[in-house]
Amino acid sequence: MNRSLTPARRGNVGAAILAASLGALVAQMCLTGQAPLLGLFQDELGASATNLTWLTAAIFVPTAVLELNFGVLGDMFGRRRLIIGGQLVCTVALVLFYFANSVGMVAVVSVVLGLGAAALLPSTLATVAALSPTPAERAKAIARWALAIALASALSPFCAGLLGEKVGLHAAWTVTLVLAVVGAVFSFVAIPDTSAPEGRTLDWCGQLLCGVGLLAFIYAIIQGADQGWGSTSVVVCYVVAVVALAAFVIAELKHGAPMFQVRLLKIPAFRAAALAGLVGMLSFIGFAYSMSVKLGPINHKGPLSLGLPFVVMQIIPLAVGPFLGRILHRVSPRTLLVIGLVVMAAGELWYTRLGAYTYGLGALTGPIVLVGIGFLMMFSSVTAAAVNSVPQEAIGMASGATSLVRETGQTLGAAVVGAIALTRASSLITSGVAGAHLPPQAVGMVEGINQAAGGLAVVNATAAPGFPAPIGQVVNPIAHQALDSGFDLGITVLACLSLGAALVVAVTMRGAAARPVAGLDEAVEDAALGAIA
Repeated sequence: MNRSLTPARRGNVGAAILAASLGALVAQMCLTGQAPLLGLFQDELGASATNLTWLTAAIFVPTAVLELNFGVLGDMFGRRRLIIGGQLVCTVALVLFYFANSVGMVAVVSVVLGLGAAALLPSTLATVAALSPTPAERAKAIARWALAIALASALSPFCAGLLGEKVGLHAAWTVTLVLAVVGAVFSFVAIPDTSAPEGRTLDWCGQLLCGVGLLAFIYAIIQGADQGWGSTSVVVCYVVAVVALAAFVIAELKHGAPMFQVRLLKIPAFRAAALAGLVGMLSFIGFAYSMSVKLGPINHKGPLSLGLPFVVMQIIPLAVGPFLGRILHRVSPRTLLVIGLVVMAAGELWYTRLGAYTYGLGALTGPIVLVGIGFLMMFSSVTAAAVNSVPQEAIGMASGATSLVRETGQTLGAAVVGAIALTRASSLITSGVAGAHLPPQAVGMVEGINQAAGGLAVVNATAAPGFPAPIGQVVNPIAHQALDSGFDLGITVLACLSLGAALVVAVTMRGAAARPVAGLDEAVEDAALGAIA
């Protein structure tokens, strides 16, 4: 991995690392603050279930597609510029959110926030590493950066939920906005510029093909549940996705400095680690999205009540983080991956056993704590497992490739579980209403709403004051139970994928990948720097 650095300015190293960590905190708050707001998007902006899936995916797509190349841009032209620019981009998006009065405007804000986060995450991490000359200092600095990420993941849902409920939807991101402005100013004053341009080039062809393929695939998944899996636009998008991703593989094999090292997939243990990262992130984000929709738009819990479970789930890394170093010293990444995926799956399956109207924090705590613990174990060990499976000279490549795979899984999570849930719910509503002995006119009216806008629209329409009460009293519980069952099926599929990935890791990952990490400081450094490799 190229770590040559060219400081253009000098300043207080401690203040610079703090400023970079604040930038990472802002980026993560932008990525995680939307979850408790889905109910408000539905109530105040009229967002459909498909809209909610798109809004969740929109904020993650830029990080998956652009994060690695933003890392290269920082290496080539200076990371300080990207850190300041990323926070200014987030600031602009958060100001626009005050005026967002439509789903389309919120979607624009989500994409711009994702762009800002994509610029911030690799640049802040590279700066932290560049300002720490010794392995011990670097490990300590990276730990602070990671702590900021964990803190943001716990803080953002709570702040957004509290402000969204007590002040209003458009004030939900006020704390993040203030921190973004402060962070940009602090970064301008405190962070010296660093770069490492030697041998760094942008992979424009790979970037374009990856973006087109991923967007086409996400469109086909989300719209397939809404328009029908055989509709022309959905089929065309699947074809475009396959062609673009196949061309991406060919282009990466030919490129001298590809954004994704396809050849690493020839190593069985690396394939297993990549699969674990993809499935683990898909499963975790899909679960979080499902819980957001079930608690908010379906059960109409307030933003604060919706945000508290996320605080409980995300606070675990803050408590367990200090012990991770010793765990990685003593336990192999392979073992941690298997245990993490299994524990996460157990929490998800437990969650599906809760009743349709069970949404109290007491009932949710057990499942979400298991999911949080499992995710922490999976996330902390997947890069170590990947770099353990390749030769020493390929560690940087393996870290970067694993980062791209993880981000892709994160982007697909909401799309996959949403498609499964909404397709299942629509089918259950159709069969349930047909067997409810309602007048044909009532059946036709409900089916029209179901086909046009999906199960969530049926729940809302049948609970509205203007809807015929006798019909609503029959149909609303049917639609509510259908949506709950649909999302439970989606979570069950995620749990099964996690268990399958755990089995693949257990069987495939042997040898070097099964040994505990030797030389933890260097391993942590290489793993963390994967985002900019």
